[in-house]
Amino acid sequence: TDAEVDALMSKALAAGATLLKRARACWMSALALYLTKPVDEFSMLTTADQQALATVLRRGDVLLSAGSTRCAELVKRLTQSRWSHVSMYVGALEDASDPLCVVEAHIAGGVRAIRLSELDARRICVLRPVGLDDTDRGRLVESVLRYIGSEYDFAHAWLLARSLLLRRWWARLRSVPTTMGRSATRFICSGLIAQAFALIGHSILDR
Repeated sequence: TDAEVDALMSKALAAGATLLKRARACWMSALALYLTKPVDEFSMLTTADQQALATVLRRGDVLLSAGSTRCAELVKRLTQSRWSHVSMYVGALEDASDPLCVVEAHIAGGVRAIRLSELDARRICVLRPVGLDDTDRGRLVESVLRYIGSEYDFAHAWLLARSLLLRRWWARLRSVPTTMGRSATRFICSGLIAQAFALIGHSILDR
């Protein structure tokens, strides 16, 4: 009957959609693993460097870092910047000699908390927001911690990369989107930090 045919078609379409979703997830996972591989050998921050850095950091500080992975090199080429990643120092999250203290949106691990010693960087620049008191800094840290466990936003990353390429190749092109909507469940590294500041009502744009 027509009803049975429609039911079979619906099941077939649902099964096909599930297979496509799984295939996309596998492809994204493989791509993430490929991009997180280092392209060369270099010296990470030494223990002395990490200890010196820890003494000057305050909760809510933003960390620009330059990594060694394929993803880091790709980001630096697309943005024409010496920096490839951004994260936030949130202070000690556990009682340990090397506590979890940095929150980042990682291409393979999603939004996660890591130790300062685990940050993939050959150099780091500390950016400190001005005009924030200790209460504001606490709110800022809470706003970024709430997103731990969220997924990495590959769609946003692809749109941003395409926008940068088009803007470079065709400087006269005026139809390229310059802003992307923020998702509450998926982030790229810069989007995560921007969202945290937006939630406390603090502008990060130059006046």
